[in-house]
Amino acid sequence: MDFRVRTQTSECCETMNSLNFQADDDPWDIPRIGRPLMSLLTETLEEREQPHGWLPPGLTLLGGKTKSGKSTLAEQIAEEVSIKKKVLYLALEYNKRMAKGRFERFTGSHQIHLVLEGEISRMGKGGGRELDDLLLTYNPELVIIDILAKLKRQNTGHYDAEYKAMTEIKELIDRYDKDCLVLTHSGKPTGNDSDDPYDKIIGSTALQGVPDNVMVLTQNGGQTKLQAKGRLIFPSERLLTFDNGKYIERTGVGAEYEDKAPAQAEVLKLLEAKQKLTVNEMANALGKDKGQISIICTKLSEDGKIKRDNRKEPWEYVQQTPEY
Repeated sequence: MDFRVRTQTSECCETMNSLNFQADDDPWDIPRIGRPLMSLLTETLEEREQPHGWLPPGLTLLGGKTKSGKSTLAEQIAEEVSIKKKVLYLALEYNKRMAKGRFERFTGSHQIHLVLEGEISRMGKGGGRELDDLLLTYNPELVIIDILAKLKRQNTGHYDAEYKAMTEIKELIDRYDKDCLVLTHSGKPTGNDSDDPYDKIIGSTALQGVPDNVMVLTQNGGQTKLQAKGRLIFPSERLLTFDNGKYIERTGVGAEYEDKAPAQAEVLKLLEAKQKLTVNEMANALGKDKGQISIICTKLSEDGKIKRDNRKEPWEYVQQTPEY
C-alpha cells in the first residue's frame, strides 16, 4: 500500500486557516471521496423513467389496512409493467396454490420472476444476500415486495425490524438503480389519531424516512384513494374505482364528488370552465337556489377547491397541484 505524507509548513497552515483560502491545482487538494460540484452539474445522466403511471421512480412504500386492496393494486402494476420490462415479485404471503389463483390471468408475455412464501430468508438470516443475488442475476427494472412484515428480522422490536429491513432494501435498490414498491400495513385508527393517512402506517415516524416516496391506499365512504408524497414529487391524490377486476382512475374536475355530492361536482366543473363566478351567476347557470350554492361553495372552499378574497368577490377555481 502506497502511503505518502505531505509536509505542512507554517505558511501552509496559515493559508488553510485563512478565510480567503482557495484550492490551487495541486492534486493533493482534491479529496479522494466525492467530487467537485461542477463535475456533477455538467455530467449527463440517463433520465429516469416513471415505472408506472401510478408509481413514482425510486423506492416507494405503499401502506394500507389489511384487505384494503394493496396486493391487488401491486399485482395490477406488475401486470402492466411486465409487458415491456422485467419485474421481480416477492409474493411472500402466497403459497403455490394461492399464487396460481392470483396470477392466473397473466400470460407468457409477462416478464415476471416470482418468489413465494418461504423461498427467501428474512433479513439478518441471509435475506439481504439472497435479494442481492436475485437483483444481480435476474436484473429486473421493477421489484415488488408483498409484504415487508414477511421479510423483516424476527426477535427484534417490530418498528426497529421494519426500519432495518427497509434500510437494507433501500441500499440494494440504490446500488442497482432499480425501482421498488414495498407493501406494509396501516394500523387501526384510535381516538387520538390524526386525520393524516400517512400517520397510520405502522412504525411511520422512522419507516417513512427511508423510502423516496410514500403512498397510502384508503377506502372511505365507498371511495378508494391513492395518495402519494415524496422527495422529488408533488403530493398527489388519485381517485380509483374497481371495475372488472382492475383499478381505474377516475379523472376530471369534481370526480371525487360525483358519487357522494353530485351538486358539488356540478359547481366545481362550472367554476373550472368559467374560472370566476358569483353565487348568483352559478345559481342561474345551474338552476339552483342561491342559499344552496352558498353552502356548496363554503364546503368546496374548505376542501381547497375554490377561493375568494372576500365576500364581495366572485368565487374562483383553484388549480390543483401537478401530479408526479
